[in-house]
Parts: sequence; C-alpha cells; structure tokens
Amino acid sequence: MEASSELQTRLEQVAKLPRGVRMGILAGIAVAICAGYYFGVYEAKNEQLQALRAKELELQRKLSEVRSVAANIAAFEEEITGMEAQLAIALRQLPNDKQLEVLLADISNLGKTAGVEIKSFKRENEQVHDFYAEVPISVKLEGSYHDIARFFDSIAKLPRIVNMGAINIKVADADETSTRLTVTGTATTFRFVGKS
Repeated sequence: MEASSELQTRLEQVAKLPRGVRMGILAGIAVAICAGYYFGVYEAKNEQLQALRAKELELQRKLSEVRSVAANIAAFEEEITGMEAQLAIALRQLPNDKQLEVLLADISNLGKTAGVEIKSFKRENEQVHDFYAEVPISVKLEGSYHDIARFFDSIAKLPRIVNMGAINIKVADADETSTRLTVTGTATTFRFVGKS
C-alpha cells in the first residue's frame, strides 16, 4: 500500500504542474516507450525480416533454376542420348584388348580378299597415352599396285581407326604383263585404355 500511496502522491504533484510541463512529461514517456520498443523489439524483428527476405530471394532463384531445368528436361535428355551415341562410336573406333585381336584378323582377311599376300604381320610395343594406346603393327605385303590400293581402301573403310604410315614400296618382280610390289610399313591402330 505504501508504494501505491507514494505513486498517488506523485501523480497529484504532476497534476498540480502547469499544463505545458505535464504535456512535456507525457511526451517524454511516449518517446521513452517508443525508443524502448524500437531498440528492444522492432530492430531485432527487422533484422529477422531482412534475413528471411534474403532467404526468400535465394529460394526463388533456386526455384527458377529448377523450373528452367524441368522445362528443358527433354533437351537435356536428348543431349545425353547424343553424347552416349558419340561415346559408343568412339569406343567402336578404339577397341579394347579382346576386340584388337578381332581387328587384326579382319585386316588379315581384307588382305586375302584384296589379293594381297601378307608376308609378315607383327605387333610392336604399344605407346600408352591418357585414355588410349597406340598399337603399331609392322606389315610386309606383296601384290600388284591395284590390289595393294584396294587393300588400303578396305582398311580406310573399317569402323576402327587404322593409320598406315612409314610405307616403303619396292618392286619385287616385274615382267611384260605385270609388276609385283613389296610394301613394308607400319599400320597403327589404337586401343581404349580404361581406368585401372
């Protein structure tokens, strides 16, 4: 009760003050309440609001990216399918070890079909690069000019990569009706080297 009687006394003293002073005190109390609200509540809530707005903008950006991807999913799938097809073609051109033996047999058969006699066919040491290895093959062929040209044309049409290089051509024998040539050189093919 003592606190309330003291408060009562103070209020009576304020009531006795002139009207301008009472208005000043009320204005001071109002400013104190507003300042307390601003620094105690509003400022913290405003910071939270700004953080939430920034998060909203980030989420909207991510949503926009996802919608863009979803809208173009058919194009992305088509691109992936195209890349897989290109990879399949590249792997057909770069045989692995098992397919390399088949390729060497195919080259030998092409020589027989073209009418070229393969005197020697020797696989040399391969040179390994990043994802492929060069496989040089020493070749010695004998046949007519046209048969050898047909053989080289057949090799060029193989789905595998085979390069003929360092070719040396000599006349093996010649008569009035035909000329037989001896060709020595290096056929280089390539093999896919997978990750170990």
